[in-house]
Order: sequence, then C-alpha cells, then structure tokens
Amino acid sequence: MADKTKKTEKTEKGLGIGKILLVVFMVFIITPLLIFGIIYYTNDNVRMEANKVLITLPGPLGEHFRTYPTKGEIDKQKISIAQYLVEIDNSRAIDKLTLIKNEDEVLYNDIIKLMLRLKPDKAKTIIDEIRKNLIKKDILLRTVDQIEQEKEKETMDKAKYYESISPITVMDEVESAIENNEMTYSELADVFQNINDENAAYLLQYIDENKRDNIINNFAFDEKKNSIRVLLSTMKDKEANLKNTAEIYSTENPEELVGVIGNTETYSIDDLAVIYKNIGLKKAAQVLSKINDEELIHELVNVIKEREILSSGEDLLTNDLLKAYKVYRDFDKNVAELTSIYEKMSDGQIAELIKRMIRISSGRENYPLNNGETITISDEDIALSILSKFNERKLAAILTNLDSNLATEITKKLSMPNP
Repeated sequence: MADKTKKTEKTEKGLGIGKILLVVFMVFIITPLLIFGIIYYTNDNVRMEANKVLITLPGPLGEHFRTYPTKGEIDKQKISIAQYLVEIDNSRAIDKLTLIKNEDEVLYNDIIKLMLRLKPDKAKTIIDEIRKNLIKKDILLRTVDQIEQEKEKETMDKAKYYESISPITVMDEVESAIENNEMTYSELADVFQNINDENAAYLLQYIDENKRDNIINNFAFDEKKNSIRVLLSTMKDKEANLKNTAEIYSTENPEELVGVIGNTETYSIDDLAVIYKNIGLKKAAQVLSKINDEELIHELVNVIKEREILSSGEDLLTNDLLKAYKVYRDFDKNVAELTSIYEKMSDGQIAELIKRMIRISSGRENYPLNNGETITISDEDIALSILSKFNERKLAAILTNLDSNLATEITKKLSMPNP
C-alpha cells in the first residue's frame, strides 16, 4: 500500500512538471511566435526587415524566404501599376482598382497615392467614381444621382450645340447668359470643358477678356485650363505674324499675290481672312478680282465678315470690299476686251491709242467707299494695264513708236507695283 502511494505521488509530480514545461513553452515560445507572425503579416516594414534575416537561414527555409520580393521591388511594381492605371480609360481603371480594394485595402491606398502624384485630376475623378460605386444608393442618393446625370446631359448637349452653331451666335449667347444671370461661370466652364480644345479656344478668343478668364479659371481640370491658354496664346501670336505678312504683301503686285493668297494651298481660309483684312482694302479687292474661284471668294468674304462681327461687334468692311472687288473685276474685264482688240492692230496704231489715253485723254471715274477711300480709274490706268498684257517683244515694238520721254515714263510705271 505504501509502494502504491509512492508511485502515485511520483506520477503526479511528473505530470506537474510536464504542465509547468508546457506553460513555459507556450509563454516563451508559442506566444512570441504568434505575436511575431501577426506583426509579420500585418506590417510591411517588419516583414521586409525580417526577410533580410530569414533569407540567411540554411536549406529550404532560407530558399523559401529568398523568393519573396524586396521592398524596392514591391515599390516598383506599385509604381508600374499606378502608371498603367492613369494611362488607360477611366472605366477600366475603376474596375481594376475596385478589385484591388476588395482584396487589399493597404495596396489600394498606396496605388491611389502614386496615381495622385502622376495625374492628380484623373486620379481624383477615378476615386470619386469608385466612391460613388461603393456607396449603397438609397432613394435619396438615386435621386441626387439622377439629377447629376441630367445636369451632365444638359452640359453635353450645350457643348454640342455650341459646336454646331456659328461663333457669332455662341459669343452672343454666352455674353447674354452671363449678363442675365442665366448661367454661372462654373456652368459655362463645364460646357467648354466638353468641347474639343481647339474649338473651345477658337470660340473663347472672341469673348470679352475678363469673362473669358473667369470661364477658364472655373475649369475643373488644370490640364484643360493650361491647354486652352496655350492655344489662345498661339492663336494671338499667329495672328500677329499674319498681320506682319499682310503688311509685306501690301507692297506687291496683285498679279503676283494671286498665286499665293488666291487659293488655300499656302494659307487656310481663316488665315487668308486675317491677311485680306490687313493688306489694305484696295489691294485685297484687286487680288480678289483676279481669282477665278467664285466659291472661294464667297467663303472668304463670309469668314472676313464673321471675324469682323466677332472682333468689332459689326461688319464695316465687307460691303466696301465687295464694291471695290466689282470695280476692279469690271476694270480687268474691260482691259481684257480692249487687249483682245489691240492685238489685231499694228504696233503703230496701238502706240497712237496709248499716247492719246495717257497724254490727251482726261477720262477718270471715281468710286467712293463707305470707309472714306475712293477708287479712281483713269484712261492711263487702262492703257498701262493693256500694255502689261503684251509680251516683252510686242511691248518693245510698241514703245519704239512713241517718243522717248513717254516710252521711258511708261517703262518706269510698268515696273512699279500697283498702289
């Protein structure tokens, strides 16, 4: 009985030691490992630092940790993903980011931060769309959403409308909308943001400068804002260059100019409108009278008229231009008919007629214009124009039949550009 009692005591003592060892093992080994494991999988910095040590372990264990990417590699992967997402269209980016957000909130936040650095405006738009998609819409939210969609549609429709009508109508409607408080600058900015950059800049350039600046300043996206300002500056510089070109052209003969500004091969129709406006009314009309393309003339005059109204509020140019054009066209027609008749005459007969037209005849027609200028057509002008139509041999033969003073005078005048 005593032996049995001793055995029981030894067994209980052994069990007690085992429990103590188990407790010690749990407290000092298992618990720290569990805590470390939790920190390892929830803290990127700890995991990266731990991996630096764990990769030095021998055998398969070290090999396993060597397959894990370093922090630098992970950062590069994040940057690569962010760059890709800001380049693709918004709907695709939203889908991919939503998947990432559902799987790894931390990774999602890191990528969003990188996207905000790369393209802030686009990233903000994408974030807003994701937030909207994640919100559980109740009836109030659905109503708000519907209202926003209707406003967006109205904005898009207005943008399409502005692009479909004349710039004059756009300018009038924008000015009226501002003055009558029908639209805010923010609302107008939304409309112009939905118009192609080049078209938006073209329309905005004719709006009052202060109003234009207020519209541009209300653009939601800096990228669009900067693009429009650059385009406006470029248009202004281009117009200044065209005005300088027109000043040079104003000293040249219409016969030579028609090959350069009598078509749209060198300059666009809008560029031609600037040149013709600044070349001088008489010179512009002289060149127009030598263009055989009636459709081009009609289009060009309409563009000039439109630009006059846009820049000055009224057109005081094209009526005079068309009147002068008719005068010079009739003049050219008359010269062509007389030249055809003179070509059948002898050199002496032509010389005698030319002499009478220059020295004897005082025939002169005046055509007053609304701008105060007057077009004067004399018999001498007709005579010189007829002579300019002959080839050099024929001209020389005619001049030999004139006295030397008159021949010299005619030669000098023929070499001068038309006024």
